[in-house]
Amino acid sequence: MPVGTAGSGTVESETTTPGDVPAAEWPGSRWPVALVVAGVVALVAVRPLRDNSFLTHLATGRILLEDGLPAENPFLYTGTAFPVPSWWWSLLVAGAEAVGGAAAIRLVTAAITAVLAVVLVRLTRPRQGEPERLLAAVLPPVVALSASFQFLSGRPHLLGYLLLALLLVVWWEERSPWWLAAVMVAWVNVHGSWVYGVGILVVLVVARAVDDRRIRRGDVLGVGAALAGVVLGGALYPEPFEMLLLPTRQFGDSVEREALQAYKEWAPVGLDLAVLWPLLGLGLVAVLGCVRRRRWAHALVVVGLCAFGASSLRIVPVAAVSLVPFAAEGLRGFGSLRLPGRERARVLGALGAALLGAAVVYGCVGPHYDLTWYPVRSVDRLEERGLVGRDGVRVVTPDFVGNYLEWRYGADAHAYVDDRPDAATALDYVELVALGDGWRGALERAEPDVVLWERAEPLADELAGDPDWVLAWEDDGFVVLCREELADRCR
Repeated sequence: MPVGTAGSGTVESETTTPGDVPAAEWPGSRWPVALVVAGVVALVAVRPLRDNSFLTHLATGRILLEDGLPAENPFLYTGTAFPVPSWWWSLLVAGAEAVGGAAAIRLVTAAITAVLAVVLVRLTRPRQGEPERLLAAVLPPVVALSASFQFLSGRPHLLGYLLLALLLVVWWEERSPWWLAAVMVAWVNVHGSWVYGVGILVVLVVARAVDDRRIRRGDVLGVGAALAGVVLGGALYPEPFEMLLLPTRQFGDSVEREALQAYKEWAPVGLDLAVLWPLLGLGLVAVLGCVRRRRWAHALVVVGLCAFGASSLRIVPVAAVSLVPFAAEGLRGFGSLRLPGRERARVLGALGAALLGAAVVYGCVGPHYDLTWYPVRSVDRLEERGLVGRDGVRVVTPDFVGNYLEWRYGADAHAYVDDRPDAATALDYVELVALGDGWRGALERAEPDVVLWERAEPLADELAGDPDWVLAWEDDGFVVLCREELADRCR
């Protein structure tokens, strides 16, 4: 019975062992290449924790572990709604912290990123009988990861990218469609990007049907299995199907849509942002590959993915990951370098292992947090005065500082805003940041006792000249202002 060498596309007899194959005939292997790429991105992802959204996910996970899902928002005094679309991720990072502290969270983040890199390299495998080329195996995953560089952090979308890549492996390799059900069960409970996964799958099914001029039974089963996974995943949430209804509320309500558009990460990606160029490069190569194979519907899918990615910074990595197999097709046959043979495979495998080992060592060495972005000293001083982290005191801060307060004080944060407030608070926050026409009304609705704000922002200057507010101190680019009646306590 013939057996194939993994990733080689070649066949050896069952009486031949790899050690018996002459070096000149050694089939190339993609696994050492994948290890090197995984090691590099693991070193990037294992950097000290600082992402503000991650801080709230961790704080949420701590509450979930101790008390279960809160009935209302435990962090903000401005809103009560508290859907947790990433509750499995919050449990994962909080569980890692409980086992091994912040170092364990860093290692989990690096491990998921490394696995993502391996799966992306796997997505470049050619069809049976087609030649392997090093360029096609390396360039698309590396470019896609570079487009996702700033998102390789402890946020749940990282696991969403991995689940998208696994969905694409099942699709492109025509594995059992029921694997898609398992992927979607996890995805629904990990991150809201599961909606994009369903959409991309449906588009791929339609494109294949158009180009092949027939509908495959396995494709229909795949969509059905994915939808079944969505429903089952939704039923697993503590409030069944809450996660499935959340996107309809966010996009179906005009105030919710306006609030979403106010976030910078949801704004269209301009040509001045470097992250757009890797995406467009992948798209160009992918279109050329589709045209060369005369897969016209697939070419339209590629163009659509590029436009989809350019619509929002948050969507760029989703589109980039989806383009990897298309771009690999476009590069097939280009370049003279094949995948590494036996000797080079050993060297690359050792290098990849060394890089992964270095990532583990780096992840175990502190400091584990980089809090230079946050007003740590100002919060320390407010805490000494009993003016933060307790009920009855309202502190208005920028959204990322709200995330920091939630990580630091948990349910006692009583923050004004974080990166996921209710829509009305989000719009008020936009007025405060931009010092728009309605900023005074927004501040009155917040009813603050203390304002901790960035010194360079116009609100700081406006309040510093207001007789109702007293400037208590400035520190590390932040100012602290208190209501006049709290002046003695604040200074």
